[in-house]
Amino acid sequence: MNETTRQKNLAKTTASVWDAFVIVVGMLKGGTGKTTSAWFIALYYAVVLGLPTLLLDADASSQSAYDWFKVAQAEGFEIPANLVIERYPFDDLAEYIRAKRAEFGAIVVDAGGGSARIFHEAVTEANLLLVPVAPTKIERRKLVATFEEAERAAARNERGVTAHVVLVKADGRTSLPRTAQDKLLDPPEGEGIGPDRNEPFPLADTVIHSWVHYMEAFGEIPTELSEYVELMKELTSA
Repeated sequence: MNETTRQKNLAKTTASVWDAFVIVVGMLKGGTGKTTSAWFIALYYAVVLGLPTLLLDADASSQSAYDWFKVAQAEGFEIPANLVIERYPFDDLAEYIRAKRAEFGAIVVDAGGGSARIFHEAVTEANLLLVPVAPTKIERRKLVATFEEAERAAARNERGVTAHVVLVKADGRTSLPRTAQDKLLDPPEGEGIGPDRNEPFPLADTVIHSWVHYMEAFGEIPTELSEYVELMKELTSA
């Protein structure tokens, strides 16, 4: 069965059955670990929870999530039958997500840093926004702008969206993760969120470490989802 037929059959059997839970993994900066996080989260929903899952690559510049899929396919990795990967880096992303909700149990959107408009559109349809950030000053600098855009998008979100910063690429042998956590939970004046930009960021407890397992996962279909399982259990538990 070719990929087009597989996707059509999956869509046909699940049409009008689901109302997808939409997770947007995004930040207005490139290179923050969005694609790796999006893939591991999509695999969590598809493999661990067994839900028909759509991974949307909405990065207008690099489209690394879709490249990951094509490399894995070429290398002979088995793509879970209930996982569909598509490219959709277009300004009508919100409309596209709405059209796909009935076909999938979960939709994971990799919203790259190349387009504030696409990020905005994704958040208008999100149930959950995850903002991955490495524990360095330069990474944290884009958080304020990201949350400002997310707040504007949330005003248009009719379902209600919750947002969390997720610390990724954390090396526990250094003081950087602890320093970053302290700065995110007690930001300097003007570097936080809220009306006066001095409130703490909503930081997830689960930390994603800088394991080789994650850094070398590109182009593979990992079966050990490790900390991402704990992250999603933390953020989606009732």
